[in-house]
Amino acid sequence: MAGRTDLPRSLRRAADRPATPGRQPSDRLIAAAEAGIIRRSNTKKGTRGQQAANAVTYRRRTSGRPEGVSAREAAGHERPEVRAARAISVLLDRPAPFVILEGPARLEASRAARYDSYAGQLAAGGITPERFQRKISSWRPIRGERFLADPDRVLAVLEARRAGDEELFIYRNGRAA
Repeated sequence: MAGRTDLPRSLRRAADRPATPGRQPSDRLIAAAEAGIIRRSNTKKGTRGQQAANAVTYRRRTSGRPEGVSAREAAGHERPEVRAARAISVLLDRPAPFVILEGPARLEASRAARYDSYAGQLAAGGITPERFQRKISSWRPIRGERFLADPDRVLAVLEARRAGDEELFIYRNGRAA
């Protein structure tokens, strides 16, 4: 690899010029950066040479991903429209306890799913009513409202929904099937 003093004088002078924001470095500097002659380690910060080295590094990083896919999506994070299409049901301490949370954040969806799991265990007899109440009543609110911790009311709501042929637990993950 070429050191700073090994660069041809005309290339070194072009690489040492101050970078212009919003303007791409010359094709000559880009070609030198692609060849490995100009690197971040042999250019100064804020110069066109460093700008060319950064541009080449960015192109290499993005070359493997499809057009229109952001870095977050390539890393496995979901798109905002996927999150908006997500929904999960919970029972909250209010007169009409059955609520569907639209577009929950990942943490909210996790907490709601954990609550639904405990409610299912309560209905199946896998957890005692006292333990359910003790566990759920200590949880902090979700979207400003407390989870329904009264086991009798939880069982009554689930039974009423079951009798009315309504879904007991609703979960939509927002992804296309």
